[in-house]
Amino acid sequence: MQINIVKPFMPNLEEIQDDFARCLSSGLVTNNSKHVQDLEESLWRYFGSAIKPCVNCNGELALFNLIQAWKAKLGAGPHDSFEVLVPSFTFSGTINALVTNNLRPVFCDIDDGFVLDLNKIEIDSPSIKMIMPVGAYGNLCDLEQLGEIAARSNLAVLLDNAPAFGARFKGKHPHEFGFSEMLSFHATKIYNSMEGGATIVNDPQVADYLLRLRDFGQYEKVRGDVDLPGLNSKMTEVCALVGLRNLEKIEFILASRARNAARYVEFFGALEAKGLLRQMKVSPSVNCTYLYFPITLNEEATPFVTHMQESGVAVRRYYTATHDLKYYRDRYRSQDLTMTNAIRDRVVALPVHTVMSDEEIETLFDAVLKYFSSASSRRGSIQ
Repeated sequence: MQINIVKPFMPNLEEIQDDFARCLSSGLVTNNSKHVQDLEESLWRYFGSAIKPCVNCNGELALFNLIQAWKAKLGAGPHDSFEVLVPSFTFSGTINALVTNNLRPVFCDIDDGFVLDLNKIEIDSPSIKMIMPVGAYGNLCDLEQLGEIAARSNLAVLLDNAPAFGARFKGKHPHEFGFSEMLSFHATKIYNSMEGGATIVNDPQVADYLLRLRDFGQYEKVRGDVDLPGLNSKMTEVCALVGLRNLEKIEFILASRARNAARYVEFFGALEAKGLLRQMKVSPSVNCTYLYFPITLNEEATPFVTHMQESGVAVRRYYTATHDLKYYRDRYRSQDLTMTNAIRDRVVALPVHTVMSDEEIETLFDAVLKYFSSASSRRGSIQ
């Protein structure tokens, strides 16, 4: 049996083919066409946000546009720069979106939930204007504490929640705390439209900027005049159709992942009690939606990764310490990165699919047990 790291949840062809055939016949397959508008309306109902979400062709451009919109809101031009507090332990796309907006990341540490450690960050320069936590693996930081820090230091808060669709803090979506957030709908994500992404904001001016930015920055269509240098980041109809059908099943998707993740928590909790590994800590205030299931080993992860792959279970070395990637190394400043540097080579992300079968879960668990029981050099043993 081969278990892939992801297994995209997709609608059947019959669920979208008639609507897509009509799109092809009409020629209306993009440019904010019918099903894109329908998807935005459906997301609006799901999230209950004050302002309708703005969908994009992918999550990276959604994040890029959100940063650019907030730069404009703060009165900064495209060539202006300031610093942004951001965790180093994230996907490179988080940092790329900042740097391509001419902003300077300040790499910060994470806590044992793999999210930005709000107790360690320092507002140590007047050039820091923004803070960008990441919803790592579907987990969230303390959004109330985040709001207090932002208010005290007058920081704009942008959440890169690409991996955290459906995650809540104290029963509320992140936007309900007054924050702007980006979500990714990539095929690998919890909820997907094949490719896609969206922004949810509470500020009408930022929302207006976002609509322009996804359409080349145009604020009028007679001459196509622009007042912001936007890029084409519009979603296509076929992606919107997939997104619409999947959104109809979102409660099943989230409930199924929650059931599977609960089994993982119990299984790996027993190994954690033996001192063999550590799980990601999730606050009782957080509804974590588990894009993957991360574990931290007591040793460098390569032997474990090799064993799992040879056992037919694909795993990922995910995330990484972005401050040490080739382009970013020694280019931008960091704060205390003790936790990030300690676990960077020991974290492994395990698959936890929406429709993962009992047999697949047991196969994964068996492979993990064999790893710990077969190597006498590993700490502990399976009794």
